[in-house]
Amino acid sequence: MSYSWFKSSKVAEAKPVRGGAAVGMLADMPPLERGVVYLLRQWCDGEAGRIAVAEDFTAIFGAEQAAHEVNNLAHLLVLMVQMGRRPLMRHHTQCACLGGDESAFAQMVAAATAGDREDAMAFALTMLPPDIAYEAVQIAAYVGRATLDILRHTSATGSHFVTNATRH
Repeated sequence: MSYSWFKSSKVAEAKPVRGGAAVGMLADMPPLERGVVYLLRQWCDGEAGRIAVAEDFTAIFGAEQAAHEVNNLAHLLVLMVQMGRRPLMRHHTQCACLGGDESAFAQMVAAATAGDREDAMAFALTMLPPDIAYEAVQIAAYVGRATLDILRHTSATGSHFVTNATRH
């Protein structure tokens, strides 16, 4: 008896992209988590989004501190986007849905901000290799505190940091 191995003539089905599936609604998230998802989306939208983030930070923190806070955000997002175990999936900036990766990112930042490093690491490890996850959690705490400062400022002044999301 002999066996013959050959390639299947069937067309392989495209695998679903992990992390992009909607797991909830952005409006249902607490303000910190919603804010960091918005920052992630806006930053990843390109140069115009990054400029808008930098302008928002500068208006609240002043030029010197804003530069420091924006660099922390940039560092964290570079780790998430370029060093991840797979591509980080996100929804459109104005989308009302919350993707799985966005949720894990937001929960990591919130846990790190609250000082719960173990939970933050658990979320980070779903997206990053261990050595990068540790670094990301350290930076996420700073990003979360800056986001909370922005949220406090915008609620005190009545301005809008997180825009109203629409369905994609």
